[in-house]
Amino acid sequence: MDALERLEERINKAVALIDKLKEDNQILKNEKDRLGKELAETKACLMELERKDAERADAIKTKLGTILDKLGMLEQA
Repeated sequence: MDALERLEERINKAVALIDKLKEDNQILKNEKDRLGKELAETKACLMELERKDAERADAIKTKLGTILDKLGMLEQA
């Protein structure tokens, strides 16, 4: 093989590698976008669960306060 053919072969390999890297990059970008959306959905779900947990805690505190008040009234009677 002469030098020109070797150079052409190297250039073809480089072009093929660049094409492969572009494909891999696009796959990774798509995966990043998908994971970003999944993360946002998970965060929203977590916030909703935390909100519900806080509501339940408040309801329990209110109910417990009512029960304690009734017990206090019974003790005074």
